[in-house]
Amino acid sequence: MKVLAAMLFCLLAAWCSAAEPAPDINQKAYDAAVALMDAGKNLEAELAFAELVKAHTQKLGPEHRDTLLPRKALLLMEILRHKDAAAESRLLALLPVMERVLGKEDKETLDCRELIIVAKYEKGLWAEAEQDSRSLIPVMSRALGPEDPVTLKSRAGLACTLSVLGKLEECETEYRQLLEISKRVNGEASPKTLMIQHNLALVLMEQENEQAAERLLREVIAKRKQVLGPEHPDTLSSRHNLVNVLHNKKQYAEAVQELRAVLAAETRIHGPEHPRTLITRDNVAGELRMLGQTKEALQEHLAVLSIEERVLGPEHPFTLFTCLSLSQCLEQMGRHKEALPYAQRSYTGRLKVLGKEHPDTQKSRRLVDELTNPETKA
Repeated sequence: MKVLAAMLFCLLAAWCSAAEPAPDINQKAYDAAVALMDAGKNLEAELAFAELVKAHTQKLGPEHRDTLLPRKALLLMEILRHKDAAAESRLLALLPVMERVLGKEDKETLDCRELIIVAKYEKGLWAEAEQDSRSLIPVMSRALGPEDPVTLKSRAGLACTLSVLGKLEECETEYRQLLEISKRVNGEASPKTLMIQHNLALVLMEQENEQAAERLLREVIAKRKQVLGPEHPDTLSSRHNLVNVLHNKKQYAEAVQELRAVLAAETRIHGPEHPRTLITRDNVAGELRMLGQTKEALQEHLAVLSIEERVLGPEHPFTLFTCLSLSQCLEQMGRHKEALPYAQRSYTGRLKVLGKEHPDTQKSRRLVDELTNPETKA
């Protein structure tokens, strides 16, 4: 199954969503926009920040600090909603303005650099995101302090990048260090602490430590329901990833039921073409395939792939994952000639994007070998 670790990095961008506004800023309106963001109401937050940008631009000018802060927050919302592919370019244009007006090592300027990394991550440029994070974190630690929220957010982003790049041991170490800091600084039930605990559970799952992963996920789900609500995006992410436990226990019918409940909520909250929604929809198809309902599964895989190609691009890691799922479905149906091109596309794309040694690349290569030489399949 495709887990939601990749999408969680964009949510970590809201780690310190509440900037420290200057006295002249419309404090009440800014706090209201931040509250909408923290509640997972990203569309409403985006509209609120857009109104602030418009009002402050007219009153103070486009390069005033109190205009730059909501401008940055607005671009964050566009990244979170996958609304605008140009968000990264606008962040790159905003950064030199913030460096000139606020200073290169101002907290908000450094946070803008972090958001550029987030944008790269969301585009599937994980190797670039890792390199940029490793360069930025020492600067943040020196300028802001090692336990500043912006520094910790950047470290959490690096950990998530390490996870999707298959560097699991380093990732686990980073998450465990962050978890102890967050418990002390933010509290055990803080959304920031729960985010780290959730992502640590996913890493443990990838390392096949399923008992510990399940325990952590169930704890996070209970706390998130209480603190954030049952349909907050973070709660839904944890519910989604708990389905991996059901899958590994071969409880496929229960997995489909839970995924469909999550899918209905995500479609309502994010829209049908948001990457989070598409991941869940593709995973529903995967569980249907495990139940032998291959015809319905095939239709879903094809529909998801068509949207991902248009919304995310043909070489995005999520698109390539769906290619693999589609190939596996066709193989299960005995349609090996049709399955091979999708497997090859998955392999060549992952080889380019993730590298030869990444576990996902090797998985795609094995499927290509099996379809090319059926006698080699164990």
